[in-house]
Amino acid sequence: MAQQHAARAETGGDMDDALRERFEWLPYRLLGGAALLGCAAALIADVVMWFLVEGYSPAAQTISELGAGPHQAVQDGGITAFSIGTALLGLGLTLRGRGGRTAMSVRAAVFLLAVVIAAIALYNEYGDGDTDGLEIHRYLLGALYLLVPFILFFGHRAAPIRHKSTKQVCRYAAIGWLVLAPLFFVVPEGWNGAYERALALVLVGAVGISAWRLFRSPAEETD
Repeated sequence: MAQQHAARAETGGDMDDALRERFEWLPYRLLGGAALLGCAAALIADVVMWFLVEGYSPAAQTISELGAGPHQAVQDGGITAFSIGTALLGLGLTLRGRGGRTAMSVRAAVFLLAVVIAAIALYNEYGDGDTDGLEIHRYLLGALYLLVPFILFFGHRAAPIRHKSTKQVCRYAAIGWLVLAPLFFVVPEGWNGAYERALALVLVGAVGISAWRLFRSPAEETD
């Protein structure tokens, strides 16, 4: 059974066969690696902003406040890099071309997630009256609420996970996200930032796990 699972994991579509025949696993290393760098860029940019913005409290104040304040280019740049990395992950999973309808839905969800993240980074209108733009932030958050657990729960269909423990962690994280994410709106103000960052780590982890699965070739996987 394990050998059959491994064989399925190594089988992709026609594009995958052509790429691997010519370049072996290099395209997936590049795309998966770029997605991992995007994850790192988002995390690093956030931490750097803690020290750039005077008086900022990462425990009490949210990431959105950094994206609409001084030095916002640093924060927006990190999130934009994360968005680009997520889109490249979607490209890699598409080129891999394995799986059925669920895998196709996962790839579509990854591309949509990239668009949502980019919109959050580049469209600074939160309904607080400081600009006259259309307030879409709440809708973007609603999209994140659905996309993140879907990718966590079903991501292994597009990016195979050999270890059952990793798959279980992803599923528990998906369920935890569905339960805990809405509680952000009732968290005491002094902990808004810490709670949002915990949720953000789940989001980055959802992309990072799939990126790591794409980065590693089936031959490197061990049970």
